[in-house]
Amino acid sequence: MVWVKAGTGQSLKLLQDKKVDMVMVHAPAQVDKAVKDGWATGKTLIGSNEFYIVGPKTDPAAIAQATSAAEAYQRIAKVGARFVSRGDNSGTHQKEMQIWQKANIQPAGAWYIVTNDFMTASLKRANAEGAYFMSDSSTWIMEKAIAPDLVILYRGDKFLVNTYHALTSPPGITPGRDTAEKFVAFVASPDGQKIISGYGRDRFGESLYNDEVYARQYDK
Repeated sequence: MVWVKAGTGQSLKLLQDKKVDMVMVHAPAQVDKAVKDGWATGKTLIGSNEFYIVGPKTDPAAIAQATSAAEAYQRIAKVGARFVSRGDNSGTHQKEMQIWQKANIQPAGAWYIVTNDFMTASLKRANAEGAYFMSDSSTWIMEKAIAPDLVILYRGDKFLVNTYHALTSPPGITPGRDTAEKFVAFVASPDGQKIISGYGRDRFGESLYNDEVYARQYDK
């Protein structure tokens, strides 16, 4: 089995173009559309993590006092505090844009910094800029050492729970599809879920992901 590292948008494009047999992504609306449009099948919930809004310890926009992610974004935009966006159509970027939409804000201007890069590189940029950034919890747990000037300032909004699904190409479309389907079945099995729910605990002191049972509470 050969893995390709890509954001959610690119991963789904690879599946649609028949260049991969399966994907694991975190953009439920796009997952449902792919299944509806017929170029993906086997939607399987496999786990979750969550998003944190991190930022400088001084918290210039006072987002620690916000009561929702949308309010946190409103506070950031109101004072023009620097905010780093991946801007790459990844699942993280899509979630970010959904929050801006809930906040009734179209982010733009010098304060809004777009990296078009992966999570870790964007987190590092946010630290260098003294900016706010929305990081998934798994990346934060693993990589927070590269952002020593940032802290978690907002978390807990149910909208920030980040569910992951697996999809495969339809039967007969790609050569490794049947093997991929077996792999997805293993990941969703009790043995596979045990691996997911415990992953990272020995190294970081806490698991990087929640299992499907927990994720099901927030799956939409």
